[in-house]
Amino acid sequence: MKLLNTEAILTLCENDIKSADLALNTLNRYQNGEVSLLALQEQIMTALSDFKNNSNKFEQPVERTTNFVAKATIWLIILCSLIVLSITLFISISVSRVLTKREETMKALAQSEEHDRQLAYLDTLTGLPNRNILEDNITHAISNASRNHSIFAVMFIDLDQFKDINDTLGHTIGDKLLVKMANRISLAMRDNDLVVRFGGDEFVAIIDCFDSVETIDCVATRIIETIRKPVRLADSEILITASIGIACYPENGKDPTSLLKHADTALYQAKSAGKNQFQPYDSLSASIQNRKLKIAKQLRNAIKNNEFSLVYQPIVQLSSGRTVGSEALIRWTNAENETIGPDEFIPVAEHSGQIIEIGNWVLQKACEQCKTWHSAGTMKHIMAINVSSFQLKAPFFAKGLSDILTSLSLPAECIHIEITENIAITEDKMSVSALYEISDLGIKLLLDDFGTGYSCLSYLKNLPFDILKIDRSFMPANNTIASTIIAMGHELKMEIIAEGIETLDCYRFLNKLNCQYGQGYLFQKPVPPSKFDIFRQFNQEVLACTLPNH
Repeated sequence: MKLLNTEAILTLCENDIKSADLALNTLNRYQNGEVSLLALQEQIMTALSDFKNNSNKFEQPVERTTNFVAKATIWLIILCSLIVLSITLFISISVSRVLTKREETMKALAQSEEHDRQLAYLDTLTGLPNRNILEDNITHAISNASRNHSIFAVMFIDLDQFKDINDTLGHTIGDKLLVKMANRISLAMRDNDLVVRFGGDEFVAIIDCFDSVETIDCVATRIIETIRKPVRLADSEILITASIGIACYPENGKDPTSLLKHADTALYQAKSAGKNQFQPYDSLSASIQNRKLKIAKQLRNAIKNNEFSLVYQPIVQLSSGRTVGSEALIRWTNAENETIGPDEFIPVAEHSGQIIEIGNWVLQKACEQCKTWHSAGTMKHIMAINVSSFQLKAPFFAKGLSDILTSLSLPAECIHIEITENIAITEDKMSVSALYEISDLGIKLLLDDFGTGYSCLSYLKNLPFDILKIDRSFMPANNTIASTIIAMGHELKMEIIAEGIETLDCYRFLNKLNCQYGQGYLFQKPVPPSKFDIFRQFNQEVLACTLPNH
């Protein structure tokens, strides 16, 4: 398309001016009478023709230009519209994607929050509800029971000696066992009951409204029976039992805290009674539990406050009446000036874990006293020290004992370690290993209270015990059990110590059976080291004349 440029437009304008000038000039001449009217008309017609030709030459390009501009504008508008439309479409798609992503994110966040909420109230190992929902559910049960004038029960369920299984078979097997036990407990529940994993090997069940105590007994019995069925894991058949404590609303508590506390107290009572059973809460067991809690609290500072002391009872060679050693016995007078016997506080210390620190203190002090007496002239004086089975499971127990002997330059053969007969010793690899490590040091091992617990020849055949100690419950010794233990010890080339000798007849009877050593009030009751005569010699005449009062 040909367009007008500036030069062409100027040429057209000049031509128009020339035509106009000629017409004006002719008009002037006509007025002056120089040309005729006909000549004027011809000139005007010529000018008009020129104007028309020039106008055509100008208008056609202008029209074409105008059309071009119009078309260009239209295409530009279309193009801009397409661009705007594309941008709008892109923005719409982006916004849509953002909204979709936002919706997906919000949905994922909601799912995550729901998952977290479920995790907060769900035990990940067993799949049971966890303790976070326990108080709310007990509160809800209280509301229902109060409204309906009914009763419900809270059960504390604990697997007996689960820690021993964890220690011997490993935590992986322990976790699998917990899952199986959780399933068994759940199946033993009624449909409207709830069981939660409280923590570790402890479970809590809420037994909903029931009509009689027999219903609770039935559920508890069913749980105990189903748990003690053998479980096969890792090619091993595992036997485990459970103890259950029961607290009922409203008799044993009217709020979640009281019910849980009293159920826990009843559980402790069930374990103390021998495990593998259930016990309802009662005020007597609560009093006992509170007493134990008080003792456990006081034990924390007993060593720091120098509240413990050791007394010593002579070990006498029955054939000669000579004092050959002593047994170290711990005594405790607390900050309230109350004397608490070891039969009461030792089990509490074992349960709370404080027995490790207390036991280490006893080992140190007893060995130091033995060294003192050696330095005083009794180089072969024997020191017998009681050790809890919990101490044997402590890491490096034998190493610690060896370090004490080394630091005091004390011969190992002068120390006897007394272990109370307990089936857990033979079932725990750490305990058995510790026994052999102690024996390898040259220390003699003494099986205390033999015949009162889980008497089994495997103790004597498979473990490195050197001495049997007849329990005081078999004294006076004119009975078959004492005679049998002495005969068995002789057959196995083991030495025998009889404790609880209180009469001259008992002394003579044991001596006649060739029982090598004895302890008891006939010789001397436990006394502080200042009152202990390491050189004392006993004979029948002296004993007959100086029987102590007891």
